[in-house]
Amino acid sequence: MTSDTLERTTPSADLPAGVWLGAQDHGAGRVSFALYAPWKKHVAVVGSFNAWDAAADPLQVSDQGIWWIEKQLPAGSYEYQFVIDGATFIADPYSRAIRWIEGSEQPHSLLTVGAAPYQWGDDGFHMRPLNEQVIYETHVGDFSPAGTFQGMIERLPYLRDLGVTSLELMPIFEYPGSHSWGYNPAFFFCPESSYGSLDDLRALIDQAHQHGIGIILDVVFNHVDASSPISYLYPYDQNPFFSSDGNPWGFPDLNHWNDACKQLLADVQTFWLVDMHIDGLRYDYAPGIGFDGENGISFLTWQARQVKPHAYLIVENTDDYTTMVEQTEADASWHVSFKYQLIADLSEQEFSDRQYGDVEATMRELDFRSAGYSDNAQAINFLESHDEQRVIYEVTCNPNIHPDTAHLKSKLGAIALFTAAGVPMLYHGQEFGMWTERTIDSNRLQWQLLEQQDGQDLHAFYRGMIQLRTACSALVGNNITPLVLDGERKLMAYQRWSDDESCFVVTVLNFGIETTYVDVPFPRAGTWHEWVYNYDADYAAGPQSVEVPGSGGKVFVLRP
Repeated sequence: MTSDTLERTTPSADLPAGVWLGAQDHGAGRVSFALYAPWKKHVAVVGSFNAWDAAADPLQVSDQGIWWIEKQLPAGSYEYQFVIDGATFIADPYSRAIRWIEGSEQPHSLLTVGAAPYQWGDDGFHMRPLNEQVIYETHVGDFSPAGTFQGMIERLPYLRDLGVTSLELMPIFEYPGSHSWGYNPAFFFCPESSYGSLDDLRALIDQAHQHGIGIILDVVFNHVDASSPISYLYPYDQNPFFSSDGNPWGFPDLNHWNDACKQLLADVQTFWLVDMHIDGLRYDYAPGIGFDGENGISFLTWQARQVKPHAYLIVENTDDYTTMVEQTEADASWHVSFKYQLIADLSEQEFSDRQYGDVEATMRELDFRSAGYSDNAQAINFLESHDEQRVIYEVTCNPNIHPDTAHLKSKLGAIALFTAAGVPMLYHGQEFGMWTERTIDSNRLQWQLLEQQDGQDLHAFYRGMIQLRTACSALVGNNITPLVLDGERKLMAYQRWSDDESCFVVTVLNFGIETTYVDVPFPRAGTWHEWVYNYDADYAAGPQSVEVPGSGGKVFVLRP
């Protein structure tokens, strides 16, 4: 693949070496400002360093359409904007921090000159292979009582103890307003100011790595918020950054076939993956971005590989799980039908055209190959995500299910999630029974649930299942086969085993509500440790009668 973006490494003759888009502190007080704005007649930079005088600092333009200037500035903090053709004031699209101005359409960009660089302490951190990951999706604003990066740092020991290996942060790019899930990004290079500063975010990433936890960033590259400064550069139908394809949510839609957009997003990915030590990207609404071998997801994943070869690249393509993964550099995609079938089984009713107790359909979802994946690491399995209602909420919406059984249903789902073939993902609070209805409004995690017996019990169960998956090589490989599929009784059993046959696991799931017995054909004779109820059983090879509680399951691991 070749890139048709602007050439960053070989600037044109009239663009000084080292100068690139945005504001850059080159040291010794030398600062550059640059903006991509071809076809404009005049661009100036105004700010607290020149009394906001539009005539003080006009920019030169390169043959690439990049307007630039170099200045000498004393150490300190400054605010600035660009002025286009003497009339349009915009923030810097490459801002690392901004300040919203009441009554103004555009914020001020912030620049600190002479600041000491952040000192990273994460040398030696390496992500586990993707098939060994346990991903924890979270929203910074809702995760901790403070709703900040620092609030998340304080709970990293909790996440490490739970067994999480990667945090998937819902979008953290700066957005307008006081609360958002971040799917309306206005500035791609600076974090949402209510969460903290760029150094606060660096500290979170750094400390997460020191706790053995990677960071995957949910990126919204399909569109921008209308307050993004690139929206003010040109009329929409003349704007090189935007497409005419339309947008389901009414946002300005990015044109991934245009080199202006490709350059912007290439710089965004380089900044987060290299400068900010991010370990992976999750591409939101990937079908809206598209791909063709050279553009869209094809370009984004290729470019990410150039700057960080081992980054994990995950697409959200619920229309087609596997084609993007097969035909681009993406590693994996969200496997949403896994959730649909399991919620039907757990809530004892039809869900999204899936039928309760259809154990053959459930078995297909537990086996990544049925969805077209070629490897278990390509399927990101989950029961909960920001896009869906929580398990306990779905279960308790069925009036025929007693609320007291809701935690049993969550445990049953967890058994399936952590013993299925695929990469398990949790949504924050799932592990202690967060139950609130889905909302994009503020919805802080109810950490007090961990002070109650039910919350503690559920947390211990999830923690134990994660420990099992981490310890047992059979659960991170590709091998899975059904042993029992009893649709009438809503019972199923399946086997997992490692390639070297050093580890065997047999899982039994009862989606029915009555305790029952099932003959399970164990593949090997020996002592099998049952993980859920913590007992050993000596079984011969072949059918063995196993008691399984209603809305419950058992997991047997062959002892060496």
